[in-house]
Amino acid sequence: MAPRLVAAVAMACVAASASGQNATPRGAVPPAQGPTIPSATGRPRDWPAAAKSPTDNHVLSSIRSNPGAPLEPVASLIASEVARAVATGTAGGGVEPAAFDAPATASGEPAYQSLETALVVARVGPEVVLEADLLTPKAIEWLEKVTPGMPPEQVRQLRLQICQQVLPQHVETLLVYVDACREIPEDKLPEIRTNVDRAFDEQQLPRLMKEANAANSLEYEKSLRARGMSLDRMRKMFFERGLAQEWMRKNVKPDEEIAHAELIAWYQNHLADYDFPAKARFESITVKMGLKRSRREAWEMLAAMGNEVLGGRALADVARERSEGPTASSGGGFDWTGKGSLASARLDEAIFSLPVGQLSTIIEDGEQLHIVRVTEREEAGRTPFTDAQVGIRETLMADRLQQATDDYLAKLRQRTPVWTVFDDRGSSPLDPQFTAGRPSPSTTR
Repeated sequence: MAPRLVAAVAMACVAASASGQNATPRGAVPPAQGPTIPSATGRPRDWPAAAKSPTDNHVLSSIRSNPGAPLEPVASLIASEVARAVATGTAGGGVEPAAFDAPATASGEPAYQSLETALVVARVGPEVVLEADLLTPKAIEWLEKVTPGMPPEQVRQLRLQICQQVLPQHVETLLVYVDACREIPEDKLPEIRTNVDRAFDEQQLPRLMKEANAANSLEYEKSLRARGMSLDRMRKMFFERGLAQEWMRKNVKPDEEIAHAELIAWYQNHLADYDFPAKARFESITVKMGLKRSRREAWEMLAAMGNEVLGGRALADVARERSEGPTASSGGGFDWTGKGSLASARLDEAIFSLPVGQLSTIIEDGEQLHIVRVTEREEAGRTPFTDAQVGIRETLMADRLQQATDDYLAKLRQRTPVWTVFDDRGSSPLDPQFTAGRPSPSTTR
């Protein structure tokens, strides 16, 4: 993470700690923190309107101003009404469908079309997750390569499957982000956002433009908008991930003191993990038998090669000139090989029984003849505790960190409602029209 982000968040964390838990309730979320989407996206008709400014007219307009606070229920929007609206294709239940085309203009062309990427796929506290937040430019580029000629319904299913795969991690990020917004003083967030945006423009944007073969930011912005994305949204997501990462470091601090007895106990309970088999390095010269060469001819050819080695010639030179083994071109050598890992039982037996440095007799193995020589061998054994304890400590620390992270996220889930279009529906992606409805209290958790 950029040093500028680390410093900015660290200062904010200090300020948050100093302000205590009973800080003055937050004001409205700055517009830059909420994704602006077309008004064609469905929403209950009784959601609060009358935005104070054009920039306030976004999907967060009906949510409490304090980030992370429980959602205010909308009495007229209940699950049965949403289901009826979707089933009938009407807005009679108070929901305007998300997927629709506007009436044609006088010229016969639609006035506008709703964007699939503006579909709401999840809610995490006050944060709305759009399909565009999950389909990154790389994912969209991949889709453009694999979907030509594919029926539209299959393309739609593939898009939803990608969303379903990446959504859990995105939700976890937003859970931590919302918690950070609860605690960090409101007057610190604009400064942090400014610093992080600058870090994005200086460090991330040049790389992204290079990958997209864009000459400048305007050209890159144009390519993003053609795919339902924008630089503002990418900056927002970068800010969310960065703030969440630093806030996680601040709040997840497992005990790093591990008793020596705990290390020994782990070692004793996992002894099999520290056992290792015998292994050896060896070199070989090989001759193949077949239709063009009889067994006798192959035997005599390999015996002559072995005699050259016995006479003092380097086995590697003989192998490069005349051997027919898989490593002949590199001198016939084989790197560390574990006992029992060779397909040939006869070769395996020879390699782990021959004295090191001694040339073997001719070994017949199917349609091949071999002469081998072991250059180095280590017998089976067990890694001693003194050599293993560093790795054991790292393993235990990783386990503690994972447990602390899981506990922290579980606590956040208890205080932050989460809803997704995939809830309680197994692995089947949901009809996109249903994403227009705001989750009722019974569907939030």
